[in-house]
Amino acid sequence: MSYINFKGTVKKINLKSSEETEITISIPASELDGQYNTLQSMLELKVIGGLDSQIVTYKVLKNARTGKPITKYTVDDGGVVSVAKPEGEQLSMDLGLPPEKVEVKADPEQIDLEVIQDFILSGLAPRFDDMQYDFLEITERLADGDTYLKIAADVGMGVGVFVVMVDEYRKRVAPMAAKWDEWRNGQVNTVPPKADELLEGQPDDRQNDDQQENQDETNTDSSEESGENVSDDSDKSEADQNPATDTDSEPVVDKEELEEYILKARPTFEDIPVDFPTLLQQRREEGKTWMQIAKSIGLTSGQITTKWTAYKKKVAKQMKNGGAA
Repeated sequence: MSYINFKGTVKKINLKSSEETEITISIPASELDGQYNTLQSMLELKVIGGLDSQIVTYKVLKNARTGKPITKYTVDDGGVVSVAKPEGEQLSMDLGLPPEKVEVKADPEQIDLEVIQDFILSGLAPRFDDMQYDFLEITERLADGDTYLKIAADVGMGVGVFVVMVDEYRKRVAPMAAKWDEWRNGQVNTVPPKADELLEGQPDDRQNDDQQENQDETNTDSSEESGENVSDDSDKSEADQNPATDTDSEPVVDKEELEEYILKARPTFEDIPVDFPTLLQQRREEGKTWMQIAKSIGLTSGQITTKWTAYKKKVAKQMKNGGAA
């Protein structure tokens, strides 16, 4: 079976008839590097596919008079995004006055899907009481090449309902992801953690893990505390700090073939000191998520995702080279 993966731009939609629609997609040449022959072999053949917009549009409530957002966010030096108490509301509380009534308007904002995905993969995105699904694992699987159809079937949900749910979650975390993106790019000042939040004698990673466990138990409401979960240390520059990250184009290899090769050949690389063959076997046999596995070996979810992506690229190249590294 032939398969290609790419990112492009929808240029034209032509409703040729009541039974046929023609869609024109412009694809950069770099996206088809190594895949053009496969694409050519599909000419005039029936294919199945889907389009996932790389731009997420969400609503931001703003003060109709000032144009400023009603909800503001702060970021601590670990990358944890929290909801900041509005200045006027805090002043009213201090003086014992009723809160000022503010006329609000909802303005659309846009953000790259990649920013939201990075935020989720960092392990810092919040959970919501009414959305009890592991969106970190869902995002990992989508990044690994799994389809919405397959993941929806695995969680026992219709693909249409599943896609709407994922889209809703992305929109909820979008404003926090935007603030987190500013933080990782050094564009905002951080808010240091309170002194009494640090556990004496424990490193920061351990402290953040304990706080994450407490957050998982409480699952705060999204409208008031969606930014207050505390997780592992941020991975704002994992790709820069990790020498294993490979920036070369990734060879196209079927996901199932790649994982079977990993389990049989068990390749290792000096610059990636993680036993991924054993971890992959553990994930399959014990049904653990990458988040659970990462915690068991002392890594954050963002760190293991970065290393796993780099490892797969190296394995794919090894497979293309007939087993040579």
